[in-house]
Amino acid sequence: MRRGSLFRIGPLAPLIVPLIALLIALLIALPIGFAVAAGAAAPSLPVHDGIGGDFSARSSHGGEMRLSELRGRVVLLFFGYTSCQDICPATLGHLKALQKHLGPAAEHVRVVLVTVDPENDTPEHLDEYLSRFDPGFIGLTGTPEEMDRILELYMAESHKSHGMALTTRYNQQKSPVDEAYLYAHSQQIYLLDKRSRVRALFFVGSPLDQMRDAVLALLSEPDGTAGARANGPVQQAPPRVNHDHHPDKEGSR
Repeated sequence: MRRGSLFRIGPLAPLIVPLIALLIALLIALPIGFAVAAGAAAPSLPVHDGIGGDFSARSSHGGEMRLSELRGRVVLLFFGYTSCQDICPATLGHLKALQKHLGPAAEHVRVVLVTVDPENDTPEHLDEYLSRFDPGFIGLTGTPEEMDRILELYMAESHKSHGMALTTRYNQQKSPVDEAYLYAHSQQIYLLDKRSRVRALFFVGSPLDQMRDAVLALLSEPDGTAGARANGPVQQAPPRVNHDHHPDKEGSR
């Protein structure tokens, strides 16, 4: 056997080297191609018929407002209350960050907080509270019966929790020493399209990029779009009920 014969590959050498280089290039390019394709795909946002609907309530911007008045805009709606010490301000902060993430498109988006504490959350109180985050945020309130109906429409939950001496200075029917309540309530953020139909659910932990892409997808739809329809209830994370509203008394007065 000649010296070096173990390393000789004969007449196929000119073909093997380019083939190996091509294989390496394909192995590198395939993951990148899949990532680009995944990023370019529009989010799937079916219409969920079993949840949501039009309603009327008193607005923090003055007067009575119907949800249908916001048609033509994308709406991010959630339930909460102004005495909430944790999830509600976190949600509002997250939605404010989303607005910045949207850039000029935020002009066509509305954030709506529906109170679960109508006895204390007057339109004036809601306006003062929401203005700390963004003057364009809308708060809605009404009678307890009206709020219960809206909760039912959106399959949300709210329960009175611990009685504590919270401020009631915005409640004209109570003195400042009367007890108010903490509430355990659903935490989801409903994404409504330009026809006020529920298209997705988000939470405080939802990535801003994902939320932005969903909002932009709905803004790109024509106002009269039919949209794909989902079979049955929303097939996303079930409504979360927060049971951790336990502010200390000093911070709650």
